[in-house]
Amino acid sequence: MDIILIQPKSFLGRRVNASTYIPLPQGLLTIATPLDLAGYKVHIIDQRIDDNWETTLLNDLKTKPICVGVTVMTGPQIYWALKASELVKNNSSATVVWGGVHATLTADQTLKNQYIDIVVREEGEETFKETVEALAASKGLKGIKGITYKDGLNVITNDPRLYIDLNKQPLPSYHLVDLKKYFILIGNKLCLPIESSRGCSFKCGFCYNNSFHHNRWRCFTPEYMLEHIDYVVKKYSIKGLSFTDDNFFSNPERSQQILEGIVKKYPDLVWGKGDIRLDALDRLDNDYLKLIEKSNCINLVVGIESGSQRVADIIRKEIDLSRATEINRRLANYKMALSYLFLTGIPDESITDLAKSAALMFQLLKENQKAVAQIQIFIPYPGTELYQRTVELGFRYPNKLEDWIPFG
Repeated sequence: MDIILIQPKSFLGRRVNASTYIPLPQGLLTIATPLDLAGYKVHIIDQRIDDNWETTLLNDLKTKPICVGVTVMTGPQIYWALKASELVKNNSSATVVWGGVHATLTADQTLKNQYIDIVVREEGEETFKETVEALAASKGLKGIKGITYKDGLNVITNDPRLYIDLNKQPLPSYHLVDLKKYFILIGNKLCLPIESSRGCSFKCGFCYNNSFHHNRWRCFTPEYMLEHIDYVVKKYSIKGLSFTDDNFFSNPERSQQILEGIVKKYPDLVWGKGDIRLDALDRLDNDYLKLIEKSNCINLVVGIESGSQRVADIIRKEIDLSRATEINRRLANYKMALSYLFLTGIPDESITDLAKSAALMFQLLKENQKAVAQIQIFIPYPGTELYQRTVELGFRYPNKLEDWIPFG
């Protein structure tokens, strides 16, 4: 095995009432694909589905891999990522490379840990491949853009890498995973997660996109997406899709072309998790909404966050909450469900603000029988605007990697 990639678990202890459906490790697939196509042998170990992942990893290490890559988000994933990294370091000479949101936003602190050698910042398709090639050839890492790494006792941060051209990327090497284990249940339908865009151009104060994608939204063209959909439907008999985009409808014309293509070629295909902003939803006319309905959309996801306009302004949501009820009543006439996301525990939020959120939540559910509300607790992720506000209010920044484990 040339490269081992690890998807850490995302929880501590036992899971209670957990869904049996595990999200596809898309981040690992995207960095594995260029290496796979270049002839490298890549093995993805998913701790979430492999109860004997330690044994699997130890067996892989016997093949003396070039490196082991781990993707990490803030929170419990760090615990499992560290367990895997420690196992690698104690049983091999392989280089340990971390990537993902947390490693990107806290690269220097992450590399203070003895089990981590390199951090791949932001997108990894080109950066990780160049890193693997340099390690395989025993070359230095100095010229590789987008990495931070250890050089003796020093930590070196190379220049950032420009964003890749998404539409020049190959389709994912799905054969590297068992797709049957990664379907998402949406509206009682099994859907394959699929990416059609990255990032977001808006500046919500709680969102990692501001630092990770620098307020940029980039997309695959409709032609690319329809080719991708055609591939997975024909090769894997996919019956449904779940778009993993942060903002699927950023460009309504593009989304329209994708949906029209689905209706024309795959009228029985269902899809869900169409993330859309409240103001964007307000701008869609009836013909567009009928297209969404005709394309067998299961649900649209709308980030309301708060029922208080004051709080919406604090978090830089840039929406007019007074439009929410009218939009909700209008959408009640269509088949697709609405999933409203609310956020609580926001800095400077008052009891009065919480009461407004509760009132709006109940009104939305009362006036649209296909609406659901999901309540999430605010977490001050590093690199976000509201994180800085929590520091001003007395939040203490974790001073080492391990202290981020219980975060959230």
